[in-house]
Amino acid sequence: VKLNTRVEEGSPSRKIVELSHDHDLVVMGTLGRTGFSKLLLGSVAERVVRFAECPVLVIRSSGEEN
Repeated sequence: VKLNTRVEEGSPSRKIVELSHDHDLVVMGTLGRTGFSKLLLGSVAERVVRFAECPVLVIRSSGEEN
C-alpha cells in the first residue's frame, strides 16, 4: 500500500477535497460528534465525504482515551 502524508495550511475540509482528485482513497478519523456540538463545530469528515472526488473511509473514535 502506497501512503502519502501532507501538512497544509487552510481549511482542513477544503484542502482535503482539493487534494482528493489525485488519490484513490482518503482515510480519516472522526470524533463522531452529534447534535448541538456538531452544529457549532461543523464536521470536516462530513464535508470531505460529501465533496471528495474519490472514496472516503471514515474511522469513528471509540470514545476511549489512548
